[in-house]
Amino acid sequence: MGRRLEALTGTGARRTWAALIIVTLAVVLPAIAGAETIEIGGDVYSEKCTPCHADYTVSDHPKYTFTHGNHITYQCSACHPEFPHKPDGTITPVMKDCFNCHALYHGPQGVIASGTCEDCHGGKLVDLRPASHTWDWAQKPHVAAANTSLTTECSMCHAKPQCDECHVKEDVVWAPAEPMVFDAGNGCQACHGSPNLIKSSESGIVSYQVTGIEESAHRDVTCPECHIDFKYSDAPAPTEVWQVNAGLSCSGGVCHDHDEQGAAWGKSIHAVTLRNGDFNSATCGSCHGGHDIQLLDTESATTDLYLSGEEMCADCHADYFANYSDGYHGDAYKMGATDAPACWTCHPAHEMLASTDPQSTTSSANTDDTCAECHQHDDASETFVDNTAATIHHQAEVRAENPIYEFFGNLFGGS
Repeated sequence: MGRRLEALTGTGARRTWAALIIVTLAVVLPAIAGAETIEIGGDVYSEKCTPCHADYTVSDHPKYTFTHGNHITYQCSACHPEFPHKPDGTITPVMKDCFNCHALYHGPQGVIASGTCEDCHGGKLVDLRPASHTWDWAQKPHVAAANTSLTTECSMCHAKPQCDECHVKEDVVWAPAEPMVFDAGNGCQACHGSPNLIKSSESGIVSYQVTGIEESAHRDVTCPECHIDFKYSDAPAPTEVWQVNAGLSCSGGVCHDHDEQGAAWGKSIHAVTLRNGDFNSATCGSCHGGHDIQLLDTESATTDLYLSGEEMCADCHADYFANYSDGYHGDAYKMGATDAPACWTCHPAHEMLASTDPQSTTSSANTDDTCAECHQHDDASETFVDNTAATIHHQAEVRAENPIYEFFGNLFGGS
């Protein structure tokens, strides 16, 4: 035995072991050095999965029929917002995450993906029973949940006829406090929160990433509250254009009590044009924005709003804004003077009427009174208006007719 140990630990044996170690390291280390590094943090991309899952479309799960192949056009992060493999186990999406897309009516494009349980789960629906649904669930346990999470949880799987079927048997009369339609909250951000959500268009690459919500006045508003045709029901929308529908959602009284402004807008040239089929006409959202709209709770925010005439009006009325350049009005306003008139000082924002309408503030019958809002009545005489009105929105014509005016305007920085 002693001789055998000596043979294993002697000088010759030590040399043999050293040689084997050197050869092993010579083979293994280069292989390790050349191996692909697998990143396990940050955004989730398919490239991070393929080193271990060459065929990641295959999924053998006893509770549902699923393949990544059916979802290959969607971003991985839509279902896996964080890298799923953790030291304490693998994070798999919960069913509520699936409903970020499934059963959702995506505006006029219709439902994105089936919301029928059997399509993914076959006949094994009993396996879907949540742990909270104890076998006495039909008694009192479900009442509290129905009062607190009717639209955020219950309606994901159940429709009111199912409730009625049981209630009739039990001689229970019940009506939900709100329509029994599922609300995924801001689940839309599973896709629209990513900077990689882009689309090619005639004008180039367009991003559909939604930003600014967390810092805006709408931080506590869920997507379907404004995007009224992006819901889990096929209720008819006002128009077939989602931007218009979102822009019209403000004055419905759900969030804002703007009945007066809504009624005024309803008579305006913008509303009339829209009703006549021109969906490029202005809605609430066209002027006020949406995702990044700010609270007017600071002087800075109020000032920013007042000076936002270009953003609000010039997209549609570029020529008028470009020619709003006389020294006392447009030039001063564009330079940030808060005592210079904004567009809506003369053209009321909500009750905007065509200038040919006798009731319009800019009709020939009313311009004296409109100017008198800022100028003293003595100054706002008919002669005063006649001599100055043409300089407000007609700078190009005025300067073309008067080279001296153009020279001094350019000399002193006028546009």
